[in-house]
Amino acid sequence: MITTNLIKSIRKWLLWLMALLGWQQTAHAQLSKSDTANYIQSYWYNGIGLLKRPLHYNAEQWITVSGSLVFAGSMIALDEPINIPLQTWNGPDAVHFGKAGDLAGGLPVQLGISGSAILLGSVAKQPGLLQFGLDNLQAQAMTGGITLLVKNLFHRARPETGNGAFRWYGPINGWGNESFYSGHTAMAFSTANMIFLHSKKKWWVGVLSFGAATAVGISRMQQQKHWSSDVVMGAIMGTAISSWVYKQQEKRRTARKQLKLAY
Repeated sequence: MITTNLIKSIRKWLLWLMALLGWQQTAHAQLSKSDTANYIQSYWYNGIGLLKRPLHYNAEQWITVSGSLVFAGSMIALDEPINIPLQTWNGPDAVHFGKAGDLAGGLPVQLGISGSAILLGSVAKQPGLLQFGLDNLQAQAMTGGITLLVKNLFHRARPETGNGAFRWYGPINGWGNESFYSGHTAMAFSTANMIFLHSKKKWWVGVLSFGAATAVGISRMQQQKHWSSDVVMGAIMGTAISSWVYKQQEKRRTARKQLKLAY
């Protein structure tokens, strides 16, 4: 049972990733073979860099990370009081809102955003849209992978089980309890942040994109799939991972421009 559930989760994530990597090949019309190979290699280098990143934090970064974790941790004490009104928020409009958020934050829609941007950017010869799609796809792949790992390390009971906010089964028991943290929220915030960064941080783009991502997080609470701390942590992780990918890809693009100018 344990093996079956874990394999199903990994297989679902890998199938979607492989499908989007296939779509990525449509970008060949805009990218040279060497640049395409370099971009695919960046999955490995950026992924390893992301895992090693805490080893190179400075004091300011440690303060930021610690503050974020403390904030998310403190939310656990408020999870049950916050969830009380959400348990009765189940009218027709609330149900539709919850289902809409479930759809918007799910893998088909989220990865579809990246695939559509890659395809349209390539066909319409829009480098900015193409770069967004490629960057977002990489951020989503890393966000999904880390989320899957964390869920299976903690195995927290979902609100719908009625077992309370402090029921954590750990890595061995409790398969099927995957409340911590919210994958839908993490993916939504990853995409929202990437949209914001590629817009050169236009404030109105941030309001719209992060507002939509926040709605996804709230919808997961309405459906009793996640506690408030799950949503907060998902937002933090999705934003942090997409910020890392964007920063590394901008360095890569700048380096390649300088190399072309040199020759």
